[in-house]
Amino acid sequence: MSSIYNVEFYLLGNFLIVLSLPRVPKKFKYGLILFILLYFIIERSEISGTVSMIFIMSFVLISFSHTLIQEIRLDGKLTLFLPGLILLYFVGIVLAYYYYADIILVQKTFLPKIILYTSIYCFVTIVGPDKKINFTFGYDPSIKAKMANDMEIHVDEYDDYLNRGLSHREIQISMLIKKGLNNKEIAETLNIEKKTVETHMQNMKVKFGFDSVTELRDFVKKADEIDVSKQD
Repeated sequence: MSSIYNVEFYLLGNFLIVLSLPRVPKKFKYGLILFILLYFIIERSEISGTVSMIFIMSFVLISFSHTLIQEIRLDGKLTLFLPGLILLYFVGIVLAYYYYADIILVQKTFLPKIILYTSIYCFVTIVGPDKKINFTFGYDPSIKAKMANDMEIHVDEYDDYLNRGLSHREIQISMLIKKGLNNKEIAETLNIEKKTVETHMQNMKVKFGFDSVTELRDFVKKADEIDVSKQD
């Protein structure tokens, strides 16, 4: 297929990006795998290539948006790199559409697009994956109370965990570690991938200043309440 986009490489690139993201639910990853397989099996045309690009970018955009909304509703926090990625994919969808509808417009906006993409990528890189700010618009305290109740802890204790830097998922993992579960058992209990658990464990290790995950596990198992005042 002759195109300014190499659809096959684009799809595979996005496929690898999505698979590497620890916060993406399994249903999104399985759906993406199925779509990639169908794309390479079914005979394609110029328009189907454009539609495929729009579909895959919409897929990733929905995933990022879902993560953003859940974090705001539950934690009252905004992960700064998510709006940048959402904007990046939204612009990509618009330009992919206009590539087929008005190629002249796409060609004329090539330089602004490069500047925009570069700026967003730089923003995401500089901000990093864990930078969050308070964002109370859309925040629902009742959700936090329900989550705390589900983990059989008081909402004030749950709120204290959040204030000390732990995400909801990391609190869940901490509670399960206290019960003596290993990474595989935690993954099965939470219906997530083992790799996701391992990623959260690495993040928790850094937050608490431990040198190894083993130290983190020992600390969580013995602690009645997580204390981030532990020094290096």
